[in-house]
Amino acid sequence: MEIFKAIETRHSVRKFKADIPPIEDVKKIINAARLAPSSTNNQMWHFIVIYNPAVKNKMKQAIIQTYDEILTWKEAEGKENKINFYKQFSAFFTDAPVNIAVLMEPKVSLMAEIMREKGVSEEKITRMRPNPELLSIGAAIENLSLAAHALGYGSCWLTAPLYACKKLEEILDVQSPYQLVSLLCLGKPETKTTGPQKKDLSEVMTVID
Repeated sequence: MEIFKAIETRHSVRKFKADIPPIEDVKKIINAARLAPSSTNNQMWHFIVIYNPAVKNKMKQAIIQTYDEILTWKEAEGKENKINFYKQFSAFFTDAPVNIAVLMEPKVSLMAEIMREKGVSEEKITRMRPNPELLSIGAAIENLSLAAHALGYGSCWLTAPLYACKKLEEILDVQSPYQLVSLLCLGKPETKTTGPQKKDLSEVMTVID
């Protein structure tokens, strides 16, 4: 698929056929993510591909359990419907044929360390250096999503399940210094759908002559 066509037609998919993507296709998709740009070429990512239904079910239960715990908080009173919606939205991905867990290895920044020694607040450091590791992960996931679409697969990128990050990291045996930062589902779309309406180019671009 031509690159601009892939960009124009890619959208999140949340319902999948039962077809299992072969590992050869998944390797092509992960390889596209591997080739993404990253801050100082640190390539701080690692991808766990999950086919095993038992593991996916454990992940689902961990997410549901975490949201159920949140529902018991006093702060959740009056917000139960919205939280239950988030719970459902956060757990559906485990029903997809393939799940992909995206891990990140945090990197120490020389400039950030100098700023800390100078007494600059973490808020100001983040403002001057807005999470380049996570921005790099985003680039890799965009490559992954476009590659999946080009091969005829659908995907959905999620961070809402990360309220259960500690439980999920235990299930996936994530070892320090890596940490779980995103999850994706992957498979053949159940039906042909179109994505949400995007803002017009004129709304998102400013030209300084």
